[in-house]
Amino acid sequence: MLKKCTLIVMLLSAVVCAQNSTLNDWEEITLNMTHINEALIAKDTSALAVLLHNDLTLGHSNGWLETKPDLLKTLVEEGVIYTSIETIGEPEIHYSSEKLKTTRRNIDVSGILSDTTFGVKLNVLEVWILENGTWQLLARQSVNRRE
Repeated sequence: MLKKCTLIVMLLSAVVCAQNSTLNDWEEITLNMTHINEALIAKDTSALAVLLHNDLTLGHSNGWLETKPDLLKTLVEEGVIYTSIETIGEPEIHYSSEKLKTTRRNIDVSGILSDTTFGVKLNVLEVWILENGTWQLLARQSVNRRE
């Protein structure tokens, strides 16, 4: 009987740990979303180098495509200035596996590009990959959000 109780406790512990692992992954991804927003505003390329996967593909709502090196260069050299990036509502996971998660969220972005101010409301689809124990942004596609 003691062996059966021990086995049941071990199985329940495994289930709880698996559930906590998913929650912890989600918390890390949500935190990384915030860190990416903050790093873009601060032009913190060191933080972005860690948060963005080397194979990043970023699709902007205007059709502009960027890789990780493109984004870092544009941020520093071409004068893009993000003044605000705000997540609207709660981000959602739409697909989840052990090392890949797909999220959807709404963001409002404002800034300056080529001495022209801009403000956009976006729907964003993001793909996150777990690599070397860290969730990194692998892909992002945004489209203009209709209100």
